[in-house]
Amino acid sequence: MNHKLLNHKETKTQSKMCLFFCLFVSLWLLSLSLPVSAQAPERREAFVWATAVFAGVQYESTFTPPDSDTLYLLADANHVLAPRSTLVYDWSITNRLLADWPARNELVDGTLVLHNSTGQKERLEITDYVIQFDGDAPAETLALHKGQEALAQYAVFDQARQAYATALHAQFQLEQDYQAALTAAAQAATKGEALAIPDGPPPPLPAFTRYSTGVKRAFVLNLPVGEYTLWLEHPDGTEEPASRKHLHVFAPRRYGVGFNVVPASKWTVPELSDDPRNALYAQSGSTIYLQPFAEFEVNELAYGRMIDAQAKGLQEDRFVWVHTTPYPDVTLQIIQGRQVVAGAANQPYFVRQRPGASLGYSIEEFDPATEKSPNFYGYRVTLDEAARIQLVNGDGQPVMGSQRDIRPIRTVDRWVVYALSLLPLFIGGVVLLWRRRRVEPIPQQ
Repeated sequence: MNHKLLNHKETKTQSKMCLFFCLFVSLWLLSLSLPVSAQAPERREAFVWATAVFAGVQYESTFTPPDSDTLYLLADANHVLAPRSTLVYDWSITNRLLADWPARNELVDGTLVLHNSTGQKERLEITDYVIQFDGDAPAETLALHKGQEALAQYAVFDQARQAYATALHAQFQLEQDYQAALTAAAQAATKGEALAIPDGPPPPLPAFTRYSTGVKRAFVLNLPVGEYTLWLEHPDGTEEPASRKHLHVFAPRRYGVGFNVVPASKWTVPELSDDPRNALYAQSGSTIYLQPFAEFEVNELAYGRMIDAQAKGLQEDRFVWVHTTPYPDVTLQIIQGRQVVAGAANQPYFVRQRPGASLGYSIEEFDPATEKSPNFYGYRVTLDEAARIQLVNGDGQPVMGSQRDIRPIRTVDRWVVYALSLLPLFIGGVVLLWRRRRVEPIPQQ
């Protein structure tokens, strides 16, 4: 009797434990399915300088945090400086201060007071501006217009955009008429009638590649190298407390020509040659394609903080090269000794995959009759001996900073490497045989 009672109590206890375990698992799974809301960061009102700076080839946008005391601008270029009232918050994931522009983005009215290091003071008023370029050649057509010119240029852009929309509608109507004519001819053919078939579809309309920002308002600055102090003065003559900044306007240390070096053996992985003092190395007899572009060298800290006011890891004693526009209308010369031995022109090339199971490709000169567009442009160079290259303009004058030394890398035959690696084993075998011959066998008793 006692034995049965104990078994009954143990079974009842196990049932309760199983019930509690199932309940715990159910609550845990339910907690995983419930949405988890992260705590929103605290936003606070702040005055910031929002900038659109010319970085050498395009405009970059950023803003200067209230606790940053220095602005950086590239000399002799148009830059946009806009006084804005917004909401800022700390983003701990990236340890950066972010602005909530959709919540608030208000232009603060006032006058920019600019004070240079010699004591001269200049006052600038807020003006209209637009930034425009053509997508087919963005670096060559990029321009910033201000004042009445900005309004006029935006009106020209808006007219061109409306004209393109009208042409696009007409193009759509022509395509509809063409499809209707084909359908009518097909239906007439089923009835034994003959209708004229259109010669072909209407030619496609070229893409609209022009771009323009809307007309905006800000201060437009174009300053020489120097140190300045600036602040925003309200219409009532008071100074915006958080607007006073030190302005450092810097210039490139030097200009040059850089090269994208595209090896024929791996054309998708080009290498860079920025410094004219550095030589180019290539295997003897190999082919490389050179793509030259203009460049300038600037201080890393000043340039980096100009593009991103909160950038980290920048050094004031280090310089970096900035790539700008390509050099399409020049000729490349190959010099050996003091004599020009060959020349090369900038040509388009097409990369063709080899058919079959074997992987690989071949680089061919671009033929517009067989291909739609080239894969890349470049100057083709094949050298067996050390040489020097340089670019010359249309007048035959060398382009400063374009000189490079090309040094071929000599490859060693494999059999020589194998022979040298086996030489110690061969010497060791000879020594072992020689020692065996000198050992006399012990006579057996």
